[in-house]
Amino acid sequence: MDYTAMEQYWIWLSSVEGIGPKRFYQLLTLYGDARGLWDALAGGMPGNLRFLDRVAAQNLWSARDEGYFYGVFEALEKKRIRAIPRISEGYPSCLLDIYDPPVTLYVRGDCPLDGERQFAVVGSRRCTRDGQRAAREFGKALAEADVTVVSGLARGIDTCAHEGVLDAHGRTVAVLGCGVDVPYPPENEALLNAILDNGGAVISEYRPGAKPTAGNFPARNRIISGLSRGVLLVEGAKGSGGMITVNHATDQGRDVFAVPGSIYSPLSEMPNRLILSGATPVVSPWDILEYYRWGSRSRPEDARQKPTVALEADEEALVEPLRAQELSFDELAAATGFSAAKLNSLLTMLELRGIIVKVPGGLYRAYL
Repeated sequence: MDYTAMEQYWIWLSSVEGIGPKRFYQLLTLYGDARGLWDALAGGMPGNLRFLDRVAAQNLWSARDEGYFYGVFEALEKKRIRAIPRISEGYPSCLLDIYDPPVTLYVRGDCPLDGERQFAVVGSRRCTRDGQRAAREFGKALAEADVTVVSGLARGIDTCAHEGVLDAHGRTVAVLGCGVDVPYPPENEALLNAILDNGGAVISEYRPGAKPTAGNFPARNRIISGLSRGVLLVEGAKGSGGMITVNHATDQGRDVFAVPGSIYSPLSEMPNRLILSGATPVVSPWDILEYYRWGSRSRPEDARQKPTVALEADEEALVEPLRAQELSFDELAAATGFSAAKLNSLLTMLELRGIIVKVPGGLYRAYL
């Protein structure tokens, strides 16, 4: 891959172990750009770099070497890894507007990272059989609709989501908390290779060869959500890593979806609480596809006729006007005369039963 001179110096500096994002930008502030730092180091270690700890300072000094400099790019080429610095035109624009964008992205695979149809599926590492099934089904259905599914290659829900995409021969992006040349968890090495073989991508903000550490994974979750239009939490107990991704998504203005589950299941606690807090409940991949107008399920000719499922009087009063047209919450309140609390409760239950769906613009539509 060809790089401009400024990109090369940027990649060189971001490759130095111990120079994380905070220190990277401190150095740029002092020297204007990475080339300026390179030139300054030619005369010895500047005194204004005392904020670096001993190891980082030693690594930086050792890296101020032409053999090291060119070795960075030789290693990237040998491993078929693309480095995309933040100053590059090829840097995903969807990451530029998030808090603390990665300094440099390291990428294996040719999958576009800035498409309109990118969606994240995340959840617990320890998941139920139903959770595994849901992750695979959502991954497969989204891939069949030409959606690129983003996840973290972790055990459990992430793995199942990636596998579902591959079942549909679709594209999926795995965001790692280590170098893109370090398969983690080790048992997912074959899955990683299958992702690449099927046109997907494996990406990381950590330099090639970087080992996974506990602190890397919460940070990498902001990239999963940042790349995506929305995030689906399939399962997650209190304290789940998937909730970190959801929190990033909320901060980034991304949509949040959740698969409801039993109130007695610890792994359904966070999805259920998200729904109560305003996340969109989904019981089918179509709920996501139709939300973004990425697809539309076929409906029978009598779709506007009376539903075959039994509805109570209040439910029927709410669903009836939605058979004619999509309506907002306020319009439904005016049409039914229900209080806001009662209307909100009815809407939630009908969404969970798949009788109505919330569509873009804050409108509701009846399926039956």
